[in-house]
Amino acid sequence: MSRNKIINVNIIIDSSRLINDFPSPSKDQNNPTGIGHNYQFMVVSDTANISGQGTGDLSILANQGDVVRFYATSEYNNYDNPVILYKLFKFGGDNVFQNPNFELQNFPGVDIVVPTSFNPLVTAQSTQNFWFAQNTVNAKGTENYGLQFALYDSDLNLYGYFSWDPAITAQ
Repeated sequence: MSRNKIINVNIIIDSSRLINDFPSPSKDQNNPTGIGHNYQFMVVSDTANISGQGTGDLSILANQGDVVRFYATSEYNNYDNPVILYKLFKFGGDNVFQNPNFELQNFPGVDIVVPTSFNPLVTAQSTQNFWFAQNTVNAKGTENYGLQFALYDSDLNLYGYFSWDPAITAQ
């Protein structure tokens, strides 16, 4: 068994509440509207060494060599008001990650199984594009990072750019 692991961080953005609370957000990707930690919920697939599961204040304890992946979606699974994570970067603290900016990993046309009726045993094969932001934990410490995403309305027009600031601790 490998000492290193992949830590998947799933972010669910409360897009309806953002649209309600921010009627005129920034349209400048380099100057996104800052939001509080109450507009998103973050969960990690590995429940060891974390706190704040299901909140916007998730703290992850990672080991050197671990790979951290961030995924983002609206509360509608991007069916309505989709969100696209477009930037993760260091803005304070220690140099924990291998690179100051996360890299986009894109996997087009992945085969998946989808239900064809409410009975999950009746399925069909389909394809979907998958993407996530990824970086490797390179050193011990606590790094504060900025996370930026674009929010689109239900007609797939850009609604605005937003940001907030979680942290990662590596041991």
